[in-house]
This record gives sequence, C-alpha cells and structure tokens, in this order.
Amino acid sequence: MTNMQSNAEYQEWLFGVTVLMVRERGVVYLDALRSLLDRYGFNVLYESSINVEHRQILENLISNDNKEHEIWPCSSGQLAHFLVVHDVYPIPEASSSRETPSRIDNVRVLTIKSKISNQANQGRSRQEQYSPLCFSRNTTHTLGYLRQVVPEQIDTIREIARRYNSEFRTPYPILADLSKQVCRAKVELVDFHGTQAVCKTFRPGRERYLEREVKARELGASLPEVSRLLEVGPHYLVFERYANRMERILSPRALFSHHGLLPIWTIERIRAVILHYRRLGYECIDLNPQDLIYDPCQGLKIIDFEFLQPGSDEIETLKGNYAWYAVPSRFTGDLPLSSPQSSYGKRWFPYTGLPRTLCLNKFPRPVLAMVRSVALVPLTLGGLRRVSWKRIQRLVRN
Repeated sequence: MTNMQSNAEYQEWLFGVTVLMVRERGVVYLDALRSLLDRYGFNVLYESSINVEHRQILENLISNDNKEHEIWPCSSGQLAHFLVVHDVYPIPEASSSRETPSRIDNVRVLTIKSKISNQANQGRSRQEQYSPLCFSRNTTHTLGYLRQVVPEQIDTIREIARRYNSEFRTPYPILADLSKQVCRAKVELVDFHGTQAVCKTFRPGRERYLEREVKARELGASLPEVSRLLEVGPHYLVFERYANRMERILSPRALFSHHGLLPIWTIERIRAVILHYRRLGYECIDLNPQDLIYDPCQGLKIIDFEFLQPGSDEIETLKGNYAWYAVPSRFTGDLPLSSPQSSYGKRWFPYTGLPRTLCLNKFPRPVLAMVRSVALVPLTLGGLRRVSWKRIQRLVRN
C-alpha cells in the first residue's frame, strides 16, 4: 500500500512536468522556444547545458522511448540543452488509455515541437530538414530523464510543481467548466457565497494578465459595457455572471452563416469603448466579437481585457487601433497566440457587415443599414464556400 501511495504521489506532480532536450542545431532557437513555452502556459523549472557524460545516456533513453517513428534526413547534432518545464493544465492524448506506455501526457508539447521544427526548417527542402527538439512523452519517461541527469534537483522541481498546482486550484466550488485553451487562465462557473459567479484562475507567472483585467475595470469604471469584478485574489478574479442571449440580437443573418450581424447600436458602443481606452493611452488588443455577451437585463458586456496594454500615445481617433488593425511590429508587449495580421477582415466584418472605414467614424444608421444589406452578398458567398456541394444539394431537395 505504501508503494502504491508513493507512486500515486509521483504521478500527481509529474503529470504536468516534461523534459525537453534541444540538439546543437536547435540551440539558436532557444529564445523562440522559451517564448512559445510562455505563450502556451508552461513554466521553466530548470535548465542547463548537457555535458558529455550525459549525452550518450540520454540518447539511449530517447532511442528506447521514441515512438514517433520520425525520419529526419539531416542530422541535428548532439544533445546540447536540457529544460524541465511544467504545465498546471496538461491536455493528455485522447487516443490512448492512461496506462499505454507510448501515451503522451500533454499534447501541448507536440504543438511546441511542431512550431519550433517548422521555424527551424523554414525554407529548407525535405532533404535538408532536421528535428531540433526531443521531449519526454509521459511521467515514466520524465522521471527516468530526471534521475539520470539532475537527480539532485528532483526534490526542488517536485516542490515547485506542487506549489504551482496548489496556486492554480479554484478557490470556490466549481459548477461548470467554461474554459477554452487555458493558455493563461481557466474559466469556471462557481458557487460564490451562495451566488453563481464566474471565476478566472490564472496560471502561475501570468499575474500580468490578471493585473490588466483589474486595470481595465479601473479605467473603464464609467463604461456600462465593462463587466464587473466581485473579488480580486492573488491568482484569481471573480466576475459577476451574466445571462448571454447574444443570439437574440444578431440580425440580419446571411445564408450559410453561423450567426447574424451585430446591431448597429452595439457597433457604436464598441467604438466608444475602444476610443475611451485609446484616449487614456491604452489599446484593446485582441478585442473580438467572442468577448461580447448580451444580458437582457444589463445589456451589452465585454468580458475579456487580458491584452489591454499601453499604446504609443493618447489618441483621439479610432484609426490604427490595435483591435481593428494589425499590431505594429514595434510593439513589444504580449500578443495572443492567434494574433492576426489584420484583425478586422476575418474577425469583425462577419459580425459588423461594414467596411472598417465606416466603423471609424459616426455615420447615420440608415446609411449603415443600407451598406450592410449589400454586405450580405459577400457574407453569403463566404458561407457558401464553407459548405459542401452535397450539403447544398440536400438543402435543395428538402
């Protein structure tokens, strides 16, 4: 029983821990790797160069553990750098059971490996490509690598991992999981002292996103669209819960579209919100239609300000704002994983039905309504491209 309990303890803290090993040709991408790890929610617990005596031991372990059957035409050199990373919200591979030896404990690591490999092999022919990164696939492999390379660091790594896991625990009883990617925070419906509320718990080391959410409420206290905070904790925020009935106000709707258009009055209010923060020197980076909800009693609400950050200056115009335009290359702050080159065309036009130019300034509502009626044509054609010809035939027959 004691051995089983001991193994269970190892599984608990090891489940979010992964060992990454960078080969010689991949060392130039270490900064890019660290940036990706941060953006996908990982914390680096330990890193060091790999010395000569450990290289062959690790190569043997990799050879035994590797189930990917990858064939890389070019050598990427010897193992050069060793990182131990931690994810408080790992996503296990769904295709295998937990007991399967080749199962990957965290598919986020596959995404990291793919992105680094793509960056390293950009512009290379198939014969010139190489793999810059190796990683441990599950807890058994991770513990094996740690014992071989940094046995004296295991206790420290374990304590940090346990502390991070503890900090990420939800402070109130959970009623439902509302999370999406969880790269920065998880979102849950909770019982907040007998009332339903929304709790956003941030990953360790992502306190800057929490601070931006709080700052947005301070700066936007006069805006009815800014959702209200009920409690601010060291690693979490509790928000007032709103009934989301957005589908009731999205109209008209183009054929083959998944949703209708935002009412013109909501577009006017979004303009006012973006301009309010710009006048204070801030940009609503990553503001998109998915951040909007409509409560029949409390009206339009904006629920996400994680990327609200200082802009270049206090600005009195909407032109160039970072919600509707590409973020300038000179910007050095945080950007979302899905940061587009131009936010408006792909993210906003399907909801506004208006060219960006007509959203920058106030126009008579009848003029905007007429333009939107014309915009239903390209929106319908865009929806048509997304559906298959067989589906269209079925719709015609029915």
